Amino acid sequence: MKTSLLLSLLIVLLIACDFTKKEEEIQKRPSNQAFFSKSNIKLPQVVLDSIKSGDIVLRRGDGPLSFHLSNTTKEPFTHCGIIVKENQTLKVIHSLGGQVSQQEVDGVQITTLKHFVDYASDSLLYICRPIFIDSANYKVAKEAYKYLAKKTPFDHRFSMLSKDKLYCSELLYYVFKNINNDKNIFVIKKKHRAYMLMFSTFFNSKNFKRIYAISPTK
Repeated sequence: MKTSLLLSLLIVLLIACDFTKKEEEIQKRPSNQAFFSKSNIKLPQVVLDSIKSGDIVLRRGDGPLSFHLSNTTKEPFTHCGIIVKENQTLKVIHSLGGQVSQQEVDGVQITTLKHFVDYASDSLLYICRPIFIDSANYKVAKEAYKYLAKKTPFDHRFSMLSKDKLYCSELLYYVFKNINNDKNIFVIKKKHRAYMLMFSTFFNSKNFKRIYAISPTK
């Protein structure tokens, strides 16, 4: 009887110690642990651990504006941003119009990667790494912070003639040019009498390395 009681107490103590150990491990995990977004997209921990500041993230928005843009460009993605890491938290520097941004910021802004993914279509997300020059990640992130500090407003006219106002891919267009001796790497096509920066730019394996991708569902 005493032996059974002692054995039961030992089992309880072992379970308690194991539970405490797991709790401590959870508390030590960085804040960018694997998460489910509102869009039902899950970013696995192994992917989050591999992401670096300066990586690029593409999404397709879940609203009517994104649907219209995708119909115009004939591309699956409609928005992009630059990932940065702050105190182990993954964030995204991107440009949105005030009427679209949930943060009511008109132009270049910063948000968490989770918030960025929250507004993605369930079936589309793409993360890649710039490799077109040495130390591209560091240079891209540094340049992105410059535009964030300037609070560059959103380019509602979608004109590529000035750095004073920037739409989402235009921000990346100038960031890349600034660190690449003013050389353009973007695919540019004329659509409906306007020149557009194409997201197919990021599928060029000579300039970008794919980190993670969710393909469209069939």
